[in-house]
Amino acid sequence: MCGICGEMRFDGDKPNQSKMHNMMDSIAKRGPDHRDEYRHGNIYLGHRRLSVIDISSKSNQPMMDAKSGRVIVFNGVIYNYKELRELLKKKGYRFSSDGDTEVILKSYDYYGRDCVKYLDGVFSFCIYDLERKDFFLARDRLGIKPLYYKINNEYFSFSSNTRALTRKDDNIISHQSLHYQFTLHSVVPAPNTIFENLYKLEPGHSMIINHKGEVSKDKYYSFNDIKINSNISENEILEESERLLLKAIEKRFYTADVNVGVLLSGGLDSSLIVAMAAENKLSKVNTFSIGFPTISDEVGDEFYYSDIVSKQFKTKHHKYHINQNSLFESLDDVIREMPEPMFSQDSSAFYLLAKEVSKNQKVVLSGQGADELFGGYFWYEKMNETAGSDSERFMRHYFDRTHNDYCNTINKQYVLNNYSQELIEILFKDQRDDIGYIDKVLRIDLSTLITDDPVKRIDSMTMAHGLETRVPFLDIDLVEFLSSLPSTQKLKNNGKYYLKKIAEKYLSKELIYRDKFYFPVPPLKILEGKFLDYIKAILLSKSCSERGLYNQDNINTLLLNPNSHFTKLNGNKLWHLALLERWFQLNIDA
Repeated sequence: MCGICGEMRFDGDKPNQSKMHNMMDSIAKRGPDHRDEYRHGNIYLGHRRLSVIDISSKSNQPMMDAKSGRVIVFNGVIYNYKELRELLKKKGYRFSSDGDTEVILKSYDYYGRDCVKYLDGVFSFCIYDLERKDFFLARDRLGIKPLYYKINNEYFSFSSNTRALTRKDDNIISHQSLHYQFTLHSVVPAPNTIFENLYKLEPGHSMIINHKGEVSKDKYYSFNDIKINSNISENEILEESERLLLKAIEKRFYTADVNVGVLLSGGLDSSLIVAMAAENKLSKVNTFSIGFPTISDEVGDEFYYSDIVSKQFKTKHHKYHINQNSLFESLDDVIREMPEPMFSQDSSAFYLLAKEVSKNQKVVLSGQGADELFGGYFWYEKMNETAGSDSERFMRHYFDRTHNDYCNTINKQYVLNNYSQELIEILFKDQRDDIGYIDKVLRIDLSTLITDDPVKRIDSMTMAHGLETRVPFLDIDLVEFLSSLPSTQKLKNNGKYYLKKIAEKYLSKELIYRDKFYFPVPPLKILEGKFLDYIKAILLSKSCSERGLYNQDNINTLLLNPNSHFTKLNGNKLWHLALLERWFQLNIDA
């Protein structure tokens, strides 16, 4: 996987060389193996490559197909590229490389805009057509790969991160997105970002921009096309779920010309990936775990369980103990690498783990998505048991804070509407009428919310070190099958009923049926010493005061008892406030 960027001018100018250089610098860490660019009049395309498939120079980008007159920059991986290449060969196409990038180019030539429907993988890409003078951009069905853009009367520009597109004096904070940020676990659903003039392409969408600045956007994928199948036995569900999960893991091991490892937290999801890979002899598995110091009752690692799994399946295991000094010294670096502000404490964990893993590894698998797919979070069951409208049940148990709490936190000028409630009501209204409540909830999570919480977090933190992370639980075939099942059964036995039943073939019940562990980073929850001083310095700074986002009286109240004020989902409110302000300081003010 890689970093991409580009620009099309509408005003007759050529893309500014200094600006394009800065854009390329901003994505450099995503692709340490190769750098190149393409210029043609009013067009610029840039690419930073992490060489994973066809690591030869033949798959370097930007890649041009001279016959069709098209150029591509691509970030991601296409798992069925070999099958597509053979199909296209039968149609008369010839290939000069052995990778997946050229397959996308040829697929676009053959299928046109519908090419995305044939791609099994995760991707964001841009194809420039020299004859039509337009950009075709697309993002994968679940939005696992990022694609940010800015458009005005003068130009259209895009990138794998926001840093390439933001300017100090050209950013207006969105009232709507600010409400999402503090209410929805840092989720600001596409096409929105924290800024009014900066967007991200929605998952399952493509768009065409021509040389006049005209935009045509198409939604090529929707969960509403998936019908519920109630006529299926539990044995059939377990057999098909296991088959599809194994297939998903196989794809992610085999579609690479480099070694593939696994991030092993010690929880059910990553442990099952390791177990299935080892039992099916997919690879000699390298595993990696991270832990932080325990503070009070806040446990900072799961080494006990990751050690059990590693020993059982004879993996080559690597454990990284991160002390408080290393964590503290990394905080600014972690925040700089966030394309959008992310409150979750474990951003630091993924960043520091990736820093170590990337020294010897280019690709790893991780367990993100299993909770959203199999119904693992505690709030799903609470929603299911609560009375009220669909949106009321959701808001009561998912939202980080109430609207009143938000109004008390933010300066009055930013408090207009309860935007998060309006969004959730729209999302429920857009669901199929013939599915159950929890079916709707899981589909909203998978189609809209997961993209900007765990998925964005792990992609940005690991790619900051040129480490590609693949998520087999979000394989589209597995997602579609599980989404076709009535979801209330998934909540049995404290959630993940089907996944736990599958895991019984591979793992001990001690590991499967223990209480769920939400990986914490204790020093960012229980704020003491220099971590508390760091928070105070940010929130009492001149820049924070001049930005005017926060109610200063509320900050003063929180600082009186820094470890007594938590969100509904148990995040330290001071950490949330400080992180957002520090993100502006490091990524915008600087």
